[in-house]
Amino acid sequence: MFLHPLRSRIQYKIIVPFLLLTLLVALAGSAAAFLFVTGNAQERLNNQLAQTARNAADDIVAQESNNLTFLRELAFAGPNEEIGAPAVADALALHDVTGLGRAIDPFIRISSRRGVRLDRLIVFDDVGRVVLDRERGAGPVDAASWIERPARDLSSLWFVPRILTGAADTRGDKYAGLLDLGDDARYLYTVAPVVAGERVVGGVVIATRFDTLLTDLAVRSQSALATVYDASAGRAFACSMEPVGGLESLDARPELMGKLGDLALQAEHGVFDTAVVNDREYQLAFAPLVIRGDIVGLLSVALASDYVVGPWSDLRPTLFGLTIALMLAIIGLGVYVARQITRPVEELLSVAQAVTGGNLDRRSDVRSEDEIGMLSDAFNDMTGHLLTLYRAVRAEAGRRAAIVASITDGVIVCDAAGRIELLNPAAQRILDLAGNAPAPESINDLRFEPLGVQAPNFGGARSPDLYRFGDRVVRVERAPVHDSDGTMTAIVIVLHDMTDDVAIDRAKTSFIATISHELRTPLTIIGGNADLLARGLVGSLSDEQQELVRAIHSHSRTMTALVNNVITIAGLDSGSLTFDIEPVDLAELVQSMLWPVRKAATAKGLTLAIDIPDDLPDVYADATHLRQAITQLLDNAVRYTEAGSVRVSAEHQGDVVRMDVHDSGPGIPPEQRTSLFTRFARGAEGINSAERGMGLGLAIASELIQRQGGALWLERSSDQGCLFRFTLRCATSEPAEEHNLTLASAA
Repeated sequence: MFLHPLRSRIQYKIIVPFLLLTLLVALAGSAAAFLFVTGNAQERLNNQLAQTARNAADDIVAQESNNLTFLRELAFAGPNEEIGAPAVADALALHDVTGLGRAIDPFIRISSRRGVRLDRLIVFDDVGRVVLDRERGAGPVDAASWIERPARDLSSLWFVPRILTGAADTRGDKYAGLLDLGDDARYLYTVAPVVAGERVVGGVVIATRFDTLLTDLAVRSQSALATVYDASAGRAFACSMEPVGGLESLDARPELMGKLGDLALQAEHGVFDTAVVNDREYQLAFAPLVIRGDIVGLLSVALASDYVVGPWSDLRPTLFGLTIALMLAIIGLGVYVARQITRPVEELLSVAQAVTGGNLDRRSDVRSEDEIGMLSDAFNDMTGHLLTLYRAVRAEAGRRAAIVASITDGVIVCDAAGRIELLNPAAQRILDLAGNAPAPESINDLRFEPLGVQAPNFGGARSPDLYRFGDRVVRVERAPVHDSDGTMTAIVIVLHDMTDDVAIDRAKTSFIATISHELRTPLTIIGGNADLLARGLVGSLSDEQQELVRAIHSHSRTMTALVNNVITIAGLDSGSLTFDIEPVDLAELVQSMLWPVRKAATAKGLTLAIDIPDDLPDVYADATHLRQAITQLLDNAVRYTEAGSVRVSAEHQGDVVRMDVHDSGPGIPPEQRTSLFTRFARGAEGINSAERGMGLGLAIASELIQRQGGALWLERSSDQGCLFRFTLRCATSEPAEEHNLTLASAA
């Protein structure tokens, strides 16, 4: 209840943000002052740390360079007659441990003068076995007591095989890096081969302990502590000062490793972090640890960060006083501005509510020269423009409604969810809706029954989009409506009343069927009488008479076959041709119909081969119509094959049985294959062919196979013959079912 006036009155909406703004300004001022005071100190600290880290990294690079120079002198050192020491290479080749010690001692004593921090020196032979291993004890180098380490095998270290084989890379045949010999100490090592003649007889390793190296670096760089990390995991393994919590407390945080991954590119800028060591906070700067040109680890130096926030405490009283003064000034300004704005805004609100209520003639009376006055003028102009647009939209909507109402086809408009929004008078007539009858709520409430096999063939192809609705036959066409971003917002469905067209087509089909039936009876009589005459049952005939009678008999049979095809086509078109689908033995059916086909093939000198296995499963089919379809295929194969053979084969494939009819005829030209199963399609020879027909055989066979749930196609064709192939469902599979469709799915 307390917050409701603040939300409902614009003057409070202006004042309250000013109050909040005051607080934000105060906080921002304090933060700016704090950042300004501490930022300079922090920047100086960062710059100093970054330079210190780079100097420390450069010192390590310099140490590596000094080590390489020192190793080069040691590995190629000749005999020293003054002390009776042989050459280093000769002593190592002969495994002369005593001579090798005398040869190396002078180099150990002068190592510090050469800038080399020598903590351990290892010499190994040509099989990687340690010959001499000395580790520095306490005291300066020239007076140190050196500890002799026992011999060991170093051949497992990665650089030993490369040294012994003389392998070299782009940086030479000497190597450097981090070394861990398993004695709780990490070393910065440098290794070089020792060559006697042209043969590598071993190698020399000089190493510096990281803890002593980091202590020296911290002293020279004037940093509080120096630490070395593993480059991949950020794990600290050496530090100039041992933390109470162990080196684990100095491990780089995981979120910092992403920045350190690009450290080679950011070496000039540095990466910083903080850490608490022995109850004191330190600022750390990281730099890449580069040895022999490769980043092998990370190096950090640290300085205490106590003095960064120290100056802030001196400025706090001044900042608090400035903050309070700013808050009071902004509150007073907010109250004044709110009172200047709210009065004209209330007037605009009253006018807007009137326009919303339908009073488009209402106008604002605010006449100030500021933005509120400009807003008032713009609001008045907008209201006038809305009134003009409203009238124009109403006129355009009326015109479009008149256009839709005048369309003779049925038009249905529904939204994306299928809810009907508009029906024109033609659609109401097609759907048998009275003038005042309510339209169906959803498009899915309109149930259309597909004509299926009863659909007429317009243009030689069956129309798949014809449906029955009551006593009418309609064609359904659907068009989605999309907005500018491609989202479907509506669906327009057009219903074409095809009742009269279908009736005319069926009348034509009925007429053709009737004429064909009437022709078949006299043709049967003519053929039968010609057969009786040819057999001499009504008296003997001369040779010329016999020839004429045989011609009459042959042509009457051809005419009868043509008439039967026309009758079949008419039955398919009218839907009067019924199909009794049941399991059929395909092998038995083929054997029962072969006699007339074999007779025709024998008359042309053709071989008829049948390859149907005995275990072939039954198929779902109508035996009579399947026999007619196979007869058409075999008749077509025999008709167009002049020499060779006609082969019939079948096999079981999953849920179907496949049957092939393969002939050795001349093949079918590519340009005729697209219309092969179209009615009245004939070859290029047309009616001039001796084997001419009406072009209905393959069309009839295809439709009969389809009506039985199968498919017929031309598998291949060449000058070696054609292969026609069809499939039918096995009797073990479930027969297909037909369903009525909603208008939405039909469309």
